Amino acid sequence: MSWLNDAEVTLPKTDAELLADAQAAKIAEINAAYTAEAEPLIREYPAIEQQTWLAQEAEARAFLAWHEDPQSEQPSTPVLDAILLGRNGEDGTETMKELCDAVVDNAERFTHFQQLTGKRQRLVKAVRASQSIEAAKAIEY
Repeated sequence: MSWLNDAEVTLPKTDAELLADAQAAKIAEINAAYTAEAEPLIREYPAIEQQTWLAQEAEARAFLAWHEDPQSEQPSTPVLDAILLGRNGEDGTETMKELCDAVVDNAERFTHFQQLTGKRQRLVKAVRASQSIEAAKAIEY
């Protein structure tokens, strides 16, 4: 019986395994389509910069609110102060308001993009709930 132990036998996949394979392939396809739509928005930004976006947006919104009604103390903007210093170098003329306007504009574009994040999540949920290979394959991004 040692020849049986040494033999490479591949059993056909079960229906459940075939469905799981089809679901995984469809989810990968959905994620690739989503990423392709996101890429133009983020391609110019290194990942390390993206990690500061929430701080940039919070500081920018606080500054712009203060700028509209400067009755209180100017908010602290350490992240944007550093960015502005780097953007302006020794002779730049960009103001903090201009930088904040640009940050908020970008943030709003990314917020709008989150509708596609929801779409991706909805489609992945539908794929996971599919009961047949045909149903999984029929779901389109």
